[in-house]
Amino acid sequence: MSQESSRWFNDVRQLTEALVAIPSVSPDVKAENCCAEEIGALLRRDSLDPVFWEVGDGRRSVACLLKSRHPQNDGRTVVLASHFDTVGVEDFARLGDASLAFRPGELAHALKEMLEREGRIEALSRSERAAWQALGSGEWMFGRGSVDMKSGVAIQIAIMREFARVQENGRRLIDGLRGNLLFLSCPDEETESAGILSALPEALKLRDHEGLSYLGAINADYVAPRDVDEDTRFIYSGVIGKLLPAFYILGRRTHVGEVFRGVDAAHIAAELVSRINLNPDWSDVWRGTLGGEEAVEVAPPPIALQMRDRKLFYNVETAGEAFVYVNWLTLALTPEQALGKMKEVSRASLDAVRARQTSSFERFLSQGGQAQPPSDWNSIVLDYAVLLDKARMRWEAKNNGEDFSAWIKATAQKHSALTKDGRELSCMLVAELAKLAQIGGPAVIVFFAPPYYPPVQPQEDDLTKAVRSVLWKTDEEIRFRGFYPYISDLSYAHWDEDIEIAPFKENLPLFELRDAQDALFYALDEAKIDEIRALHCPVVNIGPFGSDAHGLYERVCMPYSFERVPQMIFDVITTLLREERL
Repeated sequence: MSQESSRWFNDVRQLTEALVAIPSVSPDVKAENCCAEEIGALLRRDSLDPVFWEVGDGRRSVACLLKSRHPQNDGRTVVLASHFDTVGVEDFARLGDASLAFRPGELAHALKEMLEREGRIEALSRSERAAWQALGSGEWMFGRGSVDMKSGVAIQIAIMREFARVQENGRRLIDGLRGNLLFLSCPDEETESAGILSALPEALKLRDHEGLSYLGAINADYVAPRDVDEDTRFIYSGVIGKLLPAFYILGRRTHVGEVFRGVDAAHIAAELVSRINLNPDWSDVWRGTLGGEEAVEVAPPPIALQMRDRKLFYNVETAGEAFVYVNWLTLALTPEQALGKMKEVSRASLDAVRARQTSSFERFLSQGGQAQPPSDWNSIVLDYAVLLDKARMRWEAKNNGEDFSAWIKATAQKHSALTKDGRELSCMLVAELAKLAQIGGPAVIVFFAPPYYPPVQPQEDDLTKAVRSVLWKTDEEIRFRGFYPYISDLSYAHWDEDIEIAPFKENLPLFELRDAQDALFYALDEAKIDEIRALHCPVVNIGPFGSDAHGLYERVCMPYSFERVPQMIFDVITTLLREERL
C-alpha cells in the first residue's frame, strides 16, 4: 500500500462497515431514512453541513455543499452522486439468520462454513468457488450493499472529509481549489429512482441560489467483471438506458373442453416471451468514438420481468387477458424504433399461435378426435397512441364532447386504490381503454411502462479529459468505456437532445398523470424532463470493484476499492478545480 493511498483505506473500510450495518432495503421509508440520518451524522463529524431533501413519500436524500473560499472561486462544482438503498436479503435466510447480511465479519465466517459443508471445493459451482477463494484471501468484504453501493457512499464521504480537512496553514484543502463539491446520496435507486427524481428541482434551486455551475457528476456505483477476464477495472463516461416495453394481450375465452374454439391469451404471451427473451437481434448496438478512437458497444439482450394471465381465480376457462413487460437496455435505440419492433414481434406471435392452433387441430382430427374447427381471426396489433384515439372518439360520441382527459385521470385514480405498482396501473388503464374502444381479441396492445431511463451518450468534455489525465498516470489495468452497463440514477443527470421523446410519451399511459403527493406516480412528465434538461450535467462512473451484487456472495474488493478508487476520484476533482483550466 503506497503512503499516498493508505490515508483512505481505514476510513473507507470503517465507513463501509458502518453503512452496511444499517438495513436500508428499498422501498422502506423507515429503513432508508435511518441510513440517510447516519450519512448525515458521518458528514457532520468533520464540520460539514448536510441537509435533507424530501422525496415526497417520507424518504429523504442527503445533500452537502462544500464551498471553496478561494478568492477566485468561479462557482464550478463537481457533484459526488450515490445511492444508499439496497435490495432485499431473502437469500441469506439459508444461513439461518438473514440479518447476517448486515454483519460482514460474521457473514464471512458463516459463508465459509456453508461452503465447507457442501463437500469438495472442486465440486462447487464457478460462482461458489470464486466466493471461496475470495473468503480465503482476506481482501474482500462480504455483505448486502458492500459493493452496491455502501462502499461507494463511504468513498465519497471520505473524499468530502478530506477536502474539508483543515491544514497546518489553517485553510481547508478545498480552499486551495477554484470550485466546490456537492455530495448527493439518494434512496430508492433500486426501485423507481424517486430519490434522484425528487432531488432534481432541489439541485437546480441550489445551483441558482449559490451561483454554481455543475461541471459533472461522478457516480460511485459498483463495477464488476464484464467477461471471463476478472481482473480489468472499468471507468465509464456514459450510462446505459432502459425501456420497459409492455404488452396487453386479449384472447378469446373458451371452455377447456373446447380448446380449439378460443384463443388462449397466455399462449400468445408465452410466444411473445419466447421470441424476445435473450434474443441477440434485440441487443442495441452503439458505434461512436471514445478518446478519438472508433468504438462499438453492445447492450445485453432483453428479458421478461413479468408474464402472467389476468385471471383472478381458478375456473375451467382459458385466459382472456394477459400482461407481459420486458426489461430492454438501450444505447442508441429510439422509442420509435422500439415501438416498431414491439409491433412486429406481436404480429409474429399472433401468427405463430394461429398456425399452431391450425396444425394442432389437424393432428387432433387425424388421431380420431372430434372438435369444431377453429374460428377464422385477424391479428390486431395497436400501439397505445392509436388505442387512445379510438377510445377518445367513442367517448366523445357517447358523451357529447365531454372532457376525455378528465375521464382518463379519474380512471387512473380509481385503479390506483387497487395497486401501488405503476406497471399494473398502466395495464389496468389500457384494459379500460380497450373496453371503451371495443377492441376484441385476439389482439396485442403495445405500450411503455415506467420506469424509463434515458441513455447518456459518452461525451468528450472537461470531466472526461480530467479522468484520462488521471488514468494516464497510473499503471493499473483500468479501462475507460462508454456506457455504464447497469441501470443508474445517472440517467437523470443529463439529457441527450437527439432523443426523440414524442413516441415515448405518446405511448406511456402514465405520462402527465404523475402526482407529486403520491408515491405511485414516478413516471416521467414534461416538467421532469425539463428539469433533466436544465441540469444537463456530464457524467462518469468511478466506483468500487466487486462481484455478485444483489446475490448471496455480494462482496467488494478492498485494496482497489478502498485505496485506488478514492485516490482517483480525488485526483479527478483536483484536476478539474485547480488553478489552470484544462
